[in-house]
Amino acid sequence: MEKERWDKWQPKIEFPNKIWFESLFQDRSGLKIQFESEDNRKVIVIFEHSVLSYRVTDEGDLLQTISFWSSEYGNDFFSWPLYKSSNSSFINWFNEESCGKFQEEHIEHYVFITPNEIIDVLSAIPPQLIISN
Repeated sequence: MEKERWDKWQPKIEFPNKIWFESLFQDRSGLKIQFESEDNRKVIVIFEHSVLSYRVTDEGDLLQTISFWSSEYGNDFFSWPLYKSSNSSFINWFNEESCGKFQEEHIEHYVFITPNEIIDVLSAIPPQLIISN
């Protein structure tokens, strides 16, 4: 089985190198995640109607994952906050749990790395990114 891979995700807008998790809100219209950047700008990520699953985990509880990232990609991996995972175990788990109901969808696994949390989101539609002062 091919191992999981994380690729740097570079949105079309200028994105800060470090973000801190502030809040997460989900309702019928979608999922909204708010971060704050090093220079105190608000970074808002909006997944409209398209979130299949998400999880928020304290980075101190993902020791195996962080160890893998460090050995596979080096410590520079943690100098950027946005990644997409291919051959994702999270997507594989989701497809298993949903009995393949979304197998035909092009599901993306988005990863947001902050100094204290790691947020994973599965979505078939890319999010909207908003950065404001």
